[in-house]
Amino acid sequence: MNFLHPVFNVLFIFLIIYSFVEVYGDGKKTPPIVLWLVGIYMILVIGLRNYVGADYPIYYEMYGHYFPTIDYSALVDKMLFRKTDYDIEWLYIFLNKLVYETGSQFYIFTLVSAIITIGGKLIFFSKNSKFPVFTVLLFMIPNYFIADSGHMRQALGMTVCMLSFKFVKERKIWWYLLCMYLAFGFHKSAIIFFPVYWLAAVPMNARRIFYAVLVCVLLSPFQLYSFFSSFLDTLNVQDVSNGYNGYVSYEAKSSSFMDGLALTYSVLLITYDKAACEKIYYYEYMRNILVGGVCLYFIMRSNPIFSTRLVGPYLAFAPVVITNIIFAVNRDTKRMLHLFFVSFMIFYYFVFVRYQGAAGRFTPDTYQNILWNH
Repeated sequence: MNFLHPVFNVLFIFLIIYSFVEVYGDGKKTPPIVLWLVGIYMILVIGLRNYVGADYPIYYEMYGHYFPTIDYSALVDKMLFRKTDYDIEWLYIFLNKLVYETGSQFYIFTLVSAIITIGGKLIFFSKNSKFPVFTVLLFMIPNYFIADSGHMRQALGMTVCMLSFKFVKERKIWWYLLCMYLAFGFHKSAIIFFPVYWLAAVPMNARRIFYAVLVCVLLSPFQLYSFFSSFLDTLNVQDVSNGYNGYVSYEAKSSSFMDGLALTYSVLLITYDKAACEKIYYYEYMRNILVGGVCLYFIMRSNPIFSTRLVGPYLAFAPVVITNIIFAVNRDTKRMLHLFFVSFMIFYYFVFVRYQGAAGRFTPDTYQNILWNH
């Protein structure tokens, strides 16, 4: 039986144990210090990683050899949507250059990236989830490993998308559009999140959710996304590294697994919609985003890359929505659903280790950290 490196096992076990404290507790809000200690640990574990993550080698090379050759004037041209000779997003390059010009090694850049992505997500979780530590558990696999520890450009863009939810709630469109611009500056796939400002406000109920998902399931075999394939291909969703190919074969084989997960989300959204709407502020907005993600998943199901990565910013809301549903239901249902998802995450742990742990170098014999491997 295979396992992840002990630094990840310690985190995983703590999150499971503390999720029981949250769900079985007296209803008091999780002390912020607990969440932020978890966050600091997560940041150090991936921020100071050494040669870990699917895209680490190519990003390491580009940090010291390619990005320094790009002038700031070229970044301004890219920023203003003028034609340039490079295809990497301007804000990601800008962040690289800022860190590089301080004379810092690449691990300082990965640390800065981790601070932004993990810190941003924890801010989002703390403000929008009733069980933030439980939310981190549901988020951890696979997002923490594949995005935050690997595809850093998309992780940065996704984090800005999640933080833009503040302006979705407050209906501040100009601030929301600024977030979309910045997210797009980190990774072009963030443009898929653009309709969320309007999608979040669409009136929905259990019946409409059912029909929306049903229609998308029925449309799945027709591959409607192919009409927009030229546009979707420009989003460069396969990133910059052949290291990513280590994950593609798994994603291509995992459609039934993802189907089950998307259908589970759908059942919960439909069954407990009324209870969650009554008890969670702005639940309707985050629910609509997840419904949009489920529908997009089924529409793009035939393409393992589009259905897993392009819908990422939408499905990133799943941990918050699910934990809020669990908070809203009665005690017996709460505990049943909690046990179900804890069991699922344990199962998912071993699935991830088997198919992606070694490819991403997260196992005991492959993981390295600057703190003890230099």
